[in-house]
Amino acid sequence: MKRNLIINFHVVNDAAWFENVILLLKSKYTIIDLKFFENLNNYEKKKGFCHLTFDDGDKTFYSIAYPILKKYGVPATIFVSPKIAGKQENFWFQEVKGYDKNAMINILSRELSLPMKTINEIPFMSILKNLPLAGIKKIISLYQKETSTPPKPCQNMNLHEILEVEKSGLITIGAHTLNHPILKNESDENCDNEITGSIIKLQKLLGHEVRYFAYPNGTPNIDFGEREINCLRKNNIAIAVSTEVKFISRHDNKLAFPRLGLSYGSMRFVKIKLILGANWGKIKSLIRPSESKSRQKHYPEIMRVMKENPEYQDSFK
Repeated sequence: MKRNLIINFHVVNDAAWFENVILLLKSKYTIIDLKFFENLNNYEKKKGFCHLTFDDGDKTFYSIAYPILKKYGVPATIFVSPKIAGKQENFWFQEVKGYDKNAMINILSRELSLPMKTINEIPFMSILKNLPLAGIKKIISLYQKETSTPPKPCQNMNLHEILEVEKSGLITIGAHTLNHPILKNESDENCDNEITGSIIKLQKLLGHEVRYFAYPNGTPNIDFGEREINCLRKNNIAIAVSTEVKFISRHDNKLAFPRLGLSYGSMRFVKIKLILGANWGKIKSLIRPSESKSRQKHYPEIMRVMKENPEYQDSFK
């Protein structure tokens, strides 16, 4: 029996690959607006429906994905930051991509007072994801200063492009925080500002209510929890999406819907991933430990460093 699902993309670099994915999905599913999933009765009465989402608002959505979506009349939702788009900045994870591993390891080991053994056990991106946003920005600033690395050119859509795609009638715009922090790492005040601020700014830009939200990184109970869900309720968000990998169930919380990510692979590989659903994550974890498990393993040690080093702790508030 066909299941209902939400599919997620980030960067789309290969137009031919993406067009083939769209054709495959159209042959297997009825692709609908995200609003379909607001009605719980749809889960039992209708099967074989899917919705496409895109996180971050990368320029490749506008230049590659959007023309193909228009060509085939496929609706989608993109989750963006009005601050990043307005100031034409990069998210922190875009800025650190391609940074020299050894240089980052040395800075992290020094700044976090972590032994090299711990640093080498986990990718530096995963270590950064255990820090509050202020801490991540400090590490980036140190790296750029010590390696004479300038900030990268902006990789994200601008406000005019966001408004243009929404006016097409195919694309819905959702909020994705202001700066893409791992919300669980932030104080109550910072968390509320990131969520509420992004929704309010986006509503002012679009001129209407924003009903959808995507959690940065998106792993339930690691990247977000009840505090974040309650904040979304306060802001009248109808659907929020995570990165938990499974099909949609009527028992799912509409403020923590799962999604299946697609980013690469042959059409045979994509078909297998669509069939496996939640089992894909289980199989993948047998090949290599998940990032979430690695982060959980080292999170207590990083928190201990923060508590034991007042100077470090103060600098990351």
